[in-house]
Amino acid sequence: MMRTTLRRLVLFGAALTAAVAPVPAASASAGGESGWEPSSTPPFHLAAGESCSFELQADVLYNQEMTRVAERYPDGSPRVVDTQGSLGFRFTNLDTGESIRRDTSGTLHATIHEDGSIDFHFQGNGLAVIRSTNTIYQPGVYVVSGNADYVRRADGQRAFTEVDGTLEDVCQTLD
Repeated sequence: MMRTTLRRLVLFGAALTAAVAPVPAASASAGGESGWEPSSTPPFHLAAGESCSFELQADVLYNQEMTRVAERYPDGSPRVVDTQGSLGFRFTNLDTGESIRRDTSGTLHATIHEDGSIDFHFQGNGLAVIRSTNTIYQPGVYVVSGNADYVRRADGQRAFTEVDGTLEDVCQTLD
């Protein structure tokens, strides 16, 4: 349940997105001993104006994600969560029918703070959704390539704080 909850937080903008990287065979086969468990990122739909000026559909093309809680607070709640594995999307502008495919496979390291803020570190590729209600960073659906740090503040505002690579705003690409 935690893996689905965190992934949804990331993907749907509460933290952002769903970066994942190839799972080493040893980690995948170790299963419960390593703490890695299969997880899943669902397809999603954004109404016009939520992140893009048009209605956007994101369909999952492949998904081989694994998630683990690497560290917990004394009360048992997650403090550090890692996600890795392959994840690909087809993004479609529902107004025009134009679509693109993107690989968002990489690793995501999320540190959850007691005040509710979350720091994310992407390595490889990833996906971040920033909604139009955000005031500190331009709304969009961002595909991360390289290394990037992303924060979801306690008040819900989101921003990239450092990027060593590229950010592609799918909204701009499909507009």
